[in-house]
Amino acid sequence: MLIKRRSFVFSFGGTLLLFIALNLISAHLRSDCGLLGVLHMSGCADDIRRVGFPLLVWEAGGFAYRQWFHGLALLMDLVIALGVSVAAGLVGRWWVQRT
Repeated sequence: MLIKRRSFVFSFGGTLLLFIALNLISAHLRSDCGLLGVLHMSGCADDIRRVGFPLLVWEAGGFAYRQWFHGLALLMDLVIALGVSVAAGLVGRWWVQRT
């Protein structure tokens, strides 16, 4: 039983870490000055910062400054990440039971 639980936790946690990494990569690639721009550590004057994967959750910046936050997109991102992580955990547990 412990091996089944451990395989679920590793599969779930690994997939959740993958989503965190994809969010960081997405913020870096979508933003004008990369991840340092999102963290306000770059020297860009009028960069646009965008955060969220797979849905865009927050955007701020630009020459004519604008900022918006989409709460439903954040909720959907969390549901997608947790749903895929639970599915990966169940597949991992099934895989261990099968072998």
